[in-house]
Amino acid sequence: MSLHLDLVHAYAACHGARATWFVRAWDAADVLAKTGVVGTHDRLVACADDRPDRVAKLFRWQRLSFAAAPEADAFLSASTGVNEAQAEAERLVPQGSPASYAHPAGMSSGRLFWLVPSVSAKTLRVADIRAFAQAAKMAGATLVVDNTLPTVFGCRPLALGAHISLESLMGTFSAAVSEPVVAVSVARSQRKQGRHQVADPYAEDAFRLLSFGLGAPSSAAGAVRPSDTDLAAVAAALDELPDTALQRFDHARAIASYLSCHSSIGCVRYPGFATHPDRDVAARVLEHGFGAYVNFTLTGSGLEGAKSRCERFLKLFEEVRATAFGGVRGTRATRLALVEIGDLSYLQLYAGLDDPIDVVDSLDQALRLFCNPPEP
Repeated sequence: MSLHLDLVHAYAACHGARATWFVRAWDAADVLAKTGVVGTHDRLVACADDRPDRVAKLFRWQRLSFAAAPEADAFLSASTGVNEAQAEAERLVPQGSPASYAHPAGMSSGRLFWLVPSVSAKTLRVADIRAFAQAAKMAGATLVVDNTLPTVFGCRPLALGAHISLESLMGTFSAAVSEPVVAVSVARSQRKQGRHQVADPYAEDAFRLLSFGLGAPSSAAGAVRPSDTDLAAVAAALDELPDTALQRFDHARAIASYLSCHSSIGCVRYPGFATHPDRDVAARVLEHGFGAYVNFTLTGSGLEGAKSRCERFLKLFEEVRATAFGGVRGTRATRLALVEIGDLSYLQLYAGLDDPIDVVDSLDQALRLFCNPPEP
């Protein structure tokens, strides 16, 4: 119990949160569905470029809509597709109806939730969380931010106006957990504004909903709580996060700079580059760097499509790495994956703790073989 309490307090302190829970779940959407935070009469607006099929499956009983881009205007547009008068009527229940722990007397569900990625998992678009917070207040929405990619070290959504921050700890966080774990942090219901404290009813409502679904942060147990072994792994990863995350961020920038100079690379998308559509937003939202991910495409034409080129290069890169370093180097090594959005295919690199010079050397060898394959 002491380990759990210490970890809850430490993680909440990193976010400046009112409370933090650790939940056994695959990702942010899984947490919202598993805990029942988004009820059957609630509305949910999510980003369309981050696994929309999975979100649609998890929330098939809710009123779900997708925003075309991780932009506040797109979420506002997606939120206005419902008859507002009817939505308001659904919030009222007959006089004398009993109140629940999460809903005040005389009110029912019918809330609006926005699920926004701080950095989109596929496109690496960066959300302007401050603009989202202002727009959510206008729309009457609870702002939930999936902060998995940058981690709490790279972005603190609650400090920027979000009500809930969700982070999967099994990938980018590098926690050696046996089961997927998601950290759930909720904002304080009192925000400092000049000399005054301003109440945020949506943050208070978010805390009640999470407490109803997960229990008190200090005593959460049962099916949703990770094992003590996994909690110990999360605690160890949190202790070393400033060092490991900063190394990954620095390595990603170095690798992105190399890729941007190679003639066989078509386009490089990295939030730290001036060519990124959200470069100015990233400088305001992200901390300590621009993340550990780099997207890039390969040049080429003819009968071989983009997906085939990416698959061929991915195989070459893995072969080069296996030959150079004697096989797989563990979960902390640089990873390369194929990403598909509709007809678009490209490669996504997640910078590891291994030497970026070694990674660049492997990329260079793979690109040489890709451009000049040996004679059969």
